[in-house]
Amino acid sequence: MKKFHIVFFCLLVMTLTGCTFKKSEPEITAVSPKMEIPKKEKEATPAITQIATTEKKMALTFNGLSDKETMLNLLDELDRLGIKSTFFLQGMRVAEDPELAKEILARGHTIQNNTLNHVLPNKLNYEVAYVEVALANKIFQEHLNIQPSYIRSRSGDSSQSLEEAAAQLDMQVISNTINPQDSKMQSAEDIAAYIKQFSNRGAIIQLNTYINPEVIRAIELIYNDAVASGYTLTTFEEVEKGNYLTEEKPSTNHLAVNPDYEESKPTIIHKFSTKDKEIALTFDDWASDEGISKVLDILDTYHIKSTFFLIGTGVEKNPQLAKLIVERGHEVASHSYSHKVVTEMDPLDLQEDIVKNDQVLSYALQEKPVNYFRPTQGILDTKSAKAITATGIDYIIQYDVTSLDWDMSRSDQDIYNRVVSRVEPGSIITMHILDKSHTVKVLPSIIENLQQKGYTFRTISEMITKNIEGGS
Repeated sequence: MKKFHIVFFCLLVMTLTGCTFKKSEPEITAVSPKMEIPKKEKEATPAITQIATTEKKMALTFNGLSDKETMLNLLDELDRLGIKSTFFLQGMRVAEDPELAKEILARGHTIQNNTLNHVLPNKLNYEVAYVEVALANKIFQEHLNIQPSYIRSRSGDSSQSLEEAAAQLDMQVISNTINPQDSKMQSAEDIAAYIKQFSNRGAIIQLNTYINPEVIRAIELIYNDAVASGYTLTTFEEVEKGNYLTEEKPSTNHLAVNPDYEESKPTIIHKFSTKDKEIALTFDDWASDEGISKVLDILDTYHIKSTFFLIGTGVEKNPQLAKLIVERGHEVASHSYSHKVVTEMDPLDLQEDIVKNDQVLSYALQEKPVNYFRPTQGILDTKSAKAITATGIDYIIQYDVTSLDWDMSRSDQDIYNRVVSRVEPGSIITMHILDKSHTVKVLPSIIENLQQKGYTFRTISEMITKNIEGGS
């Protein structure tokens, strides 16, 4: 352990923090802490930018402690709407006005660390970052009798030094999923519209208490949008309770790059050989929470289970949505990681892509996906099929009924007619969960038409078990 001596001046606090709504400045005093800075023995973890939960909740969080009048108005508005939030407070302001911080706790909200002097993270070295976090913790303990578990910088950005400091204090850095940068927004409507656009399960919304007075008026607009979309706004800690991801590595399909692919024998399925009126409805690609939820709700309405072929780059950003698909009773398979046309890829690059997507999907689901692969756009040749199979993929799943629901130059009626006129016993229908597609509009009528014709919908696994592997 080494000694680290540093003097913080509260004049710096006002410079770094900026002005409050009321432009009030407390009396300036100096703090001269003497601290022992530990060595960086605990491994730093990346900042949390989103919570992996399938519950339809978002964390509403605020940075900074504004003047008393502004804070009470904000708290009153949250009370009126029944919202509990998380406030990231700078240590120096808590030391200056502990009663105001206590009022936040008394109203049922939570408080976390916003550094001592409300600093930006990009120029902090490890020692300064440690002191900023540790001294703020001491103030919270002394004045509020709480020990924060999370730290956020003034901007919400992170840095290696801040993450290293947090790790030594058994804390985690919190960033944000949705930051409307209310310092640049001119109206409450702008702020609310931005948040609505990026709303997502487990999203962390970051607002500021001390910059733009329109934030208070925006709260009701944000709340109304959330309720209309089925979201609950609550504290970070409450949303975090629904985090399903663990540090343990989940089981995968153990796919691997295999240069000796020439002798592999692919099993490619375009349609199942059966006289029974049973079909597989499948979905490709990726979408937003709203887009995926709408498709899942339609399938629930008609009691249909489907197979979803997902793109890894999308799943990686929002793993909880892949988990949601499985929780709703469907199955997930691979549509590649990068969504490149497989015939245009080097065979080993293609294999690496497939292996990576199996790992991404397994992590998102916390279990291995079904071991099928669907190539982008359905484009496939013998060489790429062999390369795919050599990784350990069981089946390459194509289709005989393509809806073209992604083609917005066509009408809803065109998409509907394409599907219902082509379906036969054993058909595999491909549709998409893209946000901009015909899917949500035409899917109910397609399902109703086919059910009226006596068709039963099954997953790919059910069809394989019954029609290929000899199950009943």
